Amino acid sequence: MNADAAPVSPVRGRAVLPDRDDDIAAVDGMVDRSFGGTGGLVVVTGPLGAGRTALLAECARRAAERDVLVRRARGAAAERGYGFGVVRQLLGCDAPDLFPAPEHPGAGPAKSSDAVSEALLEVLRDLTAVRPGLLLVDDVTRADPASLRWLDHLGRRSAALRLTVVLAASDADVPVGDTAIGELLARADVVRPLRPLTAEGIADVARARLGTRTDDAVVTALGEVSEGNPLFLDAIVEELRAAPSDGLRVSEQQVHACTPARLRDRVAAAVRLLPEPTRRYLVALSVVGDVADDALLARLAGLDHADIDAARRVAGAAGLIRPGRRPRLRHRVVADALATLGSAEERRQTHLRAVTLLHDDGIPPDRIASHLLTVTGSYPRWAIGALREAAVLATRRGEPWTAIRYLRHALLADAPEADRAQVLVELASLERSVDAGLGLRRVVAAVPLLAPLTARADALCRAMPLALEGAASSVLAMLRGVAEELDRVSDPGHANRELALRIRARVLYADRHRLAGVTAAVARLDELERQPGGLPLDTPGERELACVLIHAAALSGRRTAAAVAAVGRTILARESSAQHVHSTIGIVVGSLCMADAPEELPAWLGVALDHARAEGATATEAIVRAELAAVLVCAGRIPEAEEQVRLSLELFEETDEDALLPGLILAAILPALQDRGPAEHILARYGAAAEVPDGFGACLQMLRARVALDAGDPDAALEYCLDAGRRFERAGWDGAAVAWRPWVIEIRRGLGQLSETRALAEEELVRTRAWGAPIQLGRALRVLGEICGRDRAEPLLTEAVEVLRSANDDRELDRALRSLHALHDRVGHPPPDASRPATAQAAGRAGLTPAVLVDLSPAGRRGGHSGAPRALTRSEQRIALMAAQGRTNQEISGELGVSVRAVEKHLTGVYRKLRVSGRSALGRMWKDGSDLSA
Repeated sequence: MNADAAPVSPVRGRAVLPDRDDDIAAVDGMVDRSFGGTGGLVVVTGPLGAGRTALLAECARRAAERDVLVRRARGAAAERGYGFGVVRQLLGCDAPDLFPAPEHPGAGPAKSSDAVSEALLEVLRDLTAVRPGLLLVDDVTRADPASLRWLDHLGRRSAALRLTVVLAASDADVPVGDTAIGELLARADVVRPLRPLTAEGIADVARARLGTRTDDAVVTALGEVSEGNPLFLDAIVEELRAAPSDGLRVSEQQVHACTPARLRDRVAAAVRLLPEPTRRYLVALSVVGDVADDALLARLAGLDHADIDAARRVAGAAGLIRPGRRPRLRHRVVADALATLGSAEERRQTHLRAVTLLHDDGIPPDRIASHLLTVTGSYPRWAIGALREAAVLATRRGEPWTAIRYLRHALLADAPEADRAQVLVELASLERSVDAGLGLRRVVAAVPLLAPLTARADALCRAMPLALEGAASSVLAMLRGVAEELDRVSDPGHANRELALRIRARVLYADRHRLAGVTAAVARLDELERQPGGLPLDTPGERELACVLIHAAALSGRRTAAAVAAVGRTILARESSAQHVHSTIGIVVGSLCMADAPEELPAWLGVALDHARAEGATATEAIVRAELAAVLVCAGRIPEAEEQVRLSLELFEETDEDALLPGLILAAILPALQDRGPAEHILARYGAAAEVPDGFGACLQMLRARVALDAGDPDAALEYCLDAGRRFERAGWDGAAVAWRPWVIEIRRGLGQLSETRALAEEELVRTRAWGAPIQLGRALRVLGEICGRDRAEPLLTEAVEVLRSANDDRELDRALRSLHALHDRVGHPPPDASRPATAQAAGRAGLTPAVLVDLSPAGRRGGHSGAPRALTRSEQRIALMAAQGRTNQEISGELGVSVRAVEKHLTGVYRKLRVSGRSALGRMWKDGSDLSA
């Protein structure tokens, strides 16, 4: 091709690079001019990642297709002391003798720069005589001074050459006041600042790389994260593309969470080339984050205001920060890149200086705490207080895991014993809801560090009582020691008296698997009931103690079911259920189930379940679901009970609870269920334990009996039941409420051991009459009536029918009526009045309430209670509707202008009246269109 040949224009199709058509066209246009003999200078600018290098590569490709001479070079800071470094890359192979040799001893005089520049221009004229040329220089601002002077010299003469020069410069690399670079850029014929990609460009990249795994929401997220920067977009899309997907759509969360290592390393390399003040500015900004202002950054980075202004300008031009009154890093990957600069100790010292400055400036504790999480080892004593205050604020916001993180980090500090003990106690109060065993261990570690008696007592009250069952003897000795010290306080005062009552309640709770403990609890109950006014229930401490005492009385048969139920209902009416598992109040659930009085429990536990789920308290939720399962067993709703047990087991597995807690709370329920899988699970986990409390061990034996019956081995089942009875009696649990005898009666009856069956049935009837729970009494009457002679059978079965009619148990009533009908059919008498229908529920074995057998007869348990739901009040209707729509108690409280406690009380009434177990059941009613007013 000669100089007069017409330019050969390329096909004007869509550019390979998205949103760069105009920029490529500007270079193509200048190349077109060069075919006619007129050259020009084009400058491409943009921040880090704007795509300058990719644009130069595309221009080189297109020019080569048009038979244009293409030469490329890149400026490098390492070559700044090496003369003509960039020019050597462009023309070194064409004129190697023109460049001055590096200085060395004996070298002759070097050629002048002007002579070299002119000679190089002649080389270019020769090279472009046949075909036009295209010189591409990336990162030109990092070129050596000699190359910059030559490029400036070339720019002044480019119009007379068949040559297009394209220079790419980073916005961050243009020094203020640099004459050589300033003049070079000012002389450009065309300046193309590379803009961020448009939404359409981002969509093109995403859909081309991710295909059907993307949609509009993902494209929007990519735009938000990358801000149209090609480097950021490309790295994030490639990371998402490489992630395992199974064909699933990329989510917006994945986009926002993506921090590619390749992008981090690229940003880190760019940051290392920035001026030192800018690097220090960026590191300071990454440490203090969204609380940064110029004054704080200047103090942390050790810069004056002029340096801060310059650093902010350079960082902004580089595209590493978002401008504003309080600048921010543009992406988390920038912070990751900055973290690779310097040593770990340097980063620690920077964070430590930052938190000190933030503290001195009065920044709120929760803001400071997020920075303290990056500091390990020793730090100022005030920092521990800041972490504790931040944990309190996080707890109030409903973020317990954030609070736990703060407090766990505080334990890493080299803190005084008193501070460490307080952190342990506060941590136990949070962790007990997710891991009761860990909460207890925190308390045990804290108590020896606490000097005041009241502080030690308060710490022990933070442990979940259920975690005390089966605890080490040293732990129980610590508990008893503090209780005895409190008992010796001469003038306790109200606060100390409450602590003494709560600690004594826990001692008796932990001792309830021992005969001596049960005996001591009953003796204390006798003593309190003889006082004027009877059993005190006015304060929380009195109610905690009363719960343990009436439970012991129920286990030992030293009070009637009616008396136990009366105390239990009173306590239930006065106590919120939200935190009941963290005190001995929780044992009232078992007492009411034993007394056949669970009517108020579903609503009460429903509130507790809502609270546990809102708080993310997995261990608490697991316990409440197990309690609900016990109540459902009492109602004969076996399938629903099995579902609650399944959910409870799953939650316990999540908590990785290593104490006896899952077994203690579930083993007492499982024999009632038709699915034996959970029973086998508990036996596999705890069945081989060397030492367990007697009550728990007896419950495990009943589980083994259940499994043996299912396997068709009644002889083995009988042995397990008899051994369970011995263990129950050894623990002092020999009342009728502990119903292992119905199992033995049924098994022996099936084996044909009639004399032993009759003797035990007679004994069971005596016990159940004394206990007075109507369902247990009705069953005992029926069983004995079925195996007695005709003369005695009729009055026993008739009485059983009358007792069970008053008990509202359709299933057991149906069995008693059938037995009475069969007896009259045999003797030819007319059947008794059976006008009341008996609606038998699905068969299911009787269950164990938490830690105690309530009714284990293989014959089955009662059906649901009759009676229509009562109508809701206007306030209850409003709260029920809002709860059904998913509002939290706090949201309902704020909207209606009432206390959270009032909302909880109204919801308790709603659950009781509608006979639902909690908020989720309300939600299902609302979605199904059920009437929430009745």
